[in-house]
Amino acid sequence: MDPQRIPVSVLMLLAAIVLYALLGSPTPDHPALVETAIGALLVLSVGVAGVSRTLDWGGLQSRFVLFIQILFLTGLTLSTIIGVYNGNDRVLILRDLLAFSFLALPLFLAKSFQHADKAGQYFSAALVFAGLCFSLRTVMPVFNIWIPQGELLYLSNSPLALFAAVYLAGFGWNCIENPSVKKILWAIAALSGLAVLALFRIVQAPRKALLPIIVFAVLGCVFYPMADDALYAMAQKTAHVGMNMRLQEAEAVFAFLQSSPVTIMLGAGWGAVFASPAVGGLDVNYTHSLLTTLALKGGFVLFMLGLFVTLAGLYQIFLIFQRDRAKALAVFWPFVIPIFLYASHKSFDFGLILLLISVWSIQGQTLHRAAQSGK
Repeated sequence: MDPQRIPVSVLMLLAAIVLYALLGSPTPDHPALVETAIGALLVLSVGVAGVSRTLDWGGLQSRFVLFIQILFLTGLTLSTIIGVYNGNDRVLILRDLLAFSFLALPLFLAKSFQHADKAGQYFSAALVFAGLCFSLRTVMPVFNIWIPQGELLYLSNSPLALFAAVYLAGFGWNCIENPSVKKILWAIAALSGLAVLALFRIVQAPRKALLPIIVFAVLGCVFYPMADDALYAMAQKTAHVGMNMRLQEAEAVFAFLQSSPVTIMLGAGWGAVFASPAVGGLDVNYTHSLLTTLALKGGFVLFMLGLFVTLAGLYQIFLIFQRDRAKALAVFWPFVIPIFLYASHKSFDFGLILLLISVWSIQGQTLHRAAQSGK
């Protein structure tokens, strides 16, 4: 395949990301026409070839994708059967399955990028575009530029906003290190994007705007006097409320699972709910950590498979770090935060981050093979 050619499956994915960035929401409470259109584009992107890859054991690029495959097939079958057997709410079962299917994006689509270098570049740019769009859509109502209907909270917590900030910071730094007219222009564009993200973060949480402060401190120490206040605010918050009840939430999940040996091993299935101390004891069907959510739905089996995926993903990020530190840092935080601290693992965003890790890993393997053949 021509490395400059973009496969049709990638074009459909890029169209879905652009529509998602402009009009979508990571976890919509009431899915409607926009979500239907995004879903249709994703179905076209995956296609028959992508679905068949779920049972392809010989053509996987890495252990990371292999563990995702095992996790996906186990959760798709076992946890669905348990959820139906336990009589869990059908709507919640479907919502859980949809969120779970996002984790399989590397399995469905990574091969589409294998011999298409340009496609990988467009994919990275699309994710940065989505992060910037989410930031703008959150900030614009503050200035009465655009008052949308619906909830904007999910946009402000998107992993893609964090990815865009770190990626642009690293990209701008790389351009400045070896300056040229073209690279300086790219650096200015990256700084402009960072300014948007910084404004978004300051508007969203003025006392927690640590990332913009660090970025602008490195670039010119403009916001250095504010750093102490931000660090102090974060320390005070942690001292008063700890880790936002994340540890207590994990304890509640494992206490819930101890109702029977079967539940300990296989979980309560998709659609299961439990009383979460992280939301005031309300019955919810998710946790703020991917690992404890997998434990709730699939018991010890899915928890261990999720742990293997996490370790394999961290290993892939380490390999990316050896080639490009900026790229590795850009995917590290959006990867670990949903796994351990926040419920964004339910969103389309997290699946896109997993796919990007896989795409960048494939590009690294291609470079390694090229170097070996050159020797």
